[in-house]
Amino acid sequence: MLVGCAVSVLAVYLLLQQVRPEAVAEAISHANPRFLVVLCVTVVLSLITRAARWQVLFLPRYRVPFRPALATLSISYMASTFLPLRAGELVRAVLLGRQESIAVPSVIGTILLEKLFDFLALGVMLGILIAITPDLPVLAQIGGATILTVILAGFGFVVALAIWRAPTLAAIKIVEDLVPFQLGHRFKLEKAARDFAEGTDSLQSGELWVRLLFWTGVTWLCSLGSMWAGMQAVGITPLWGPLLFVVVVTSTGQAVPSSPGYVGVYHFLATQALVAFGIPEASAAAFAVLTHAFSYGTLVIAGLIALWTGGYSLSDLFAGMRLPARGGLSPNPQSPPSA
Repeated sequence: MLVGCAVSVLAVYLLLQQVRPEAVAEAISHANPRFLVVLCVTVVLSLITRAARWQVLFLPRYRVPFRPALATLSISYMASTFLPLRAGELVRAVLLGRQESIAVPSVIGTILLEKLFDFLALGVMLGILIAITPDLPVLAQIGGATILTVILAGFGFVVALAIWRAPTLAAIKIVEDLVPFQLGHRFKLEKAARDFAEGTDSLQSGELWVRLLFWTGVTWLCSLGSMWAGMQAVGITPLWGPLLFVVVVTSTGQAVPSSPGYVGVYHFLATQALVAFGIPEASAAAFAVLTHAFSYGTLVIAGLIALWTGGYSLSDLFAGMRLPARGGLSPNPQSPPSA
């Protein structure tokens, strides 16, 4: 938490050394409100498509209704805006697991698989960016190719875990035994992989693959739409190069420690991504401020609505974070799937 806040403060400091607040405020004052409305709509659509994809990730073992999937997803994004270490992901795993009688490790497995599909989408966009931007700096091309390789390798491992589960788990057990100082046994690598594997059942079906890839594509088209609307709002021409680059940089940049809500780090990375394509610093920073404010603002409103309509309370968020510590991770896994 302290490290993340320190990184956010540093990011804001560096950004203020680069741009004048008066110039950013001037650019924001001339923003086109119609495109800001479009930005909010695309954020809501992205939330809906993510919920639809999350439903598919539970198949064929469980059938999770759309409404609780959307509600807990909305609550988790709102919680991550205020809680450190993206704790909202744990909150949604606990809330949905408790509501649908699904073991929380299985829910977490679907969330991890969801992130891998997101990384696959980012890898595709990164590949397109490298292909259409021949004048991209060599260092950026090497870094992009390295990231793409890591993404594909990680995704390949997950596919192997889903389709060739027994031999893959056996290989992980061997690795667990070979890791020095008994670290493999200490971290229970084989058990963690086995728990995660329960969330990969959807990858055993060709039909579910198609549905997952479809919803992932639609979800990231919505994200591109949000960035497109943000650029249009401040008068930046939304060419494919800067559009793809800012999405890839800000999305992968979430791995950087920051304060809750990605404050500071998002603004710095989004500004640098656009400036790299020759966009004026004030316009780039105004884009960062507006897209962050309206995206996260929309997610917070959606989360509050989900709390209210779903009968949850703010105390449920903190109860969800404490539940694992009390051993409440596993609702009855033998309960029948919800209709």
